[in-house]
Amino acid sequence: MELINKLNTFAAATNNELFDSEYKGGEWMCEAFQTAETLSQWEDSSNGWSERSAMITGEIAGFPFRAWKSAQAVKGQPRQSISVIDFGDTRIVLPGTNLDLLA
Repeated sequence: MELINKLNTFAAATNNELFDSEYKGGEWMCEAFQTAETLSQWEDSSNGWSERSAMITGEIAGFPFRAWKSAQAVKGQPRQSISVIDFGDTRIVLPGTNLDLLA
C-alpha cells in the first residue's frame, strides 16, 4: 500500500483531526516530520531523555504507535507530548500530539 493510502486510512480512523489529504494538498494539520528511526529505537532513546512519562503503546487503523504524555529530551527544552506512528517503511513523529487520545 502506498504511503498516501496509509495516511488516508489513518486520517479516516482519526476523523481527519491530524491529517487530511484535502488540507493544503495533503499536509499534516499539526507539526509532523518523517524519521528513519524505528519504534524500537525511539523506545531505547527515550531512556536517555531528561524526563518522560510512561510510554504508551497503541495502534490506530492497524498502524502501531508509541506516545508519551510528557517528554523533555534535554533539560531546558519545554516539556510536551510526543507520538511516533509506524507506517511500515516510514515513521512520522508528531511533537505536541498524544495519539493515545485518538486511539
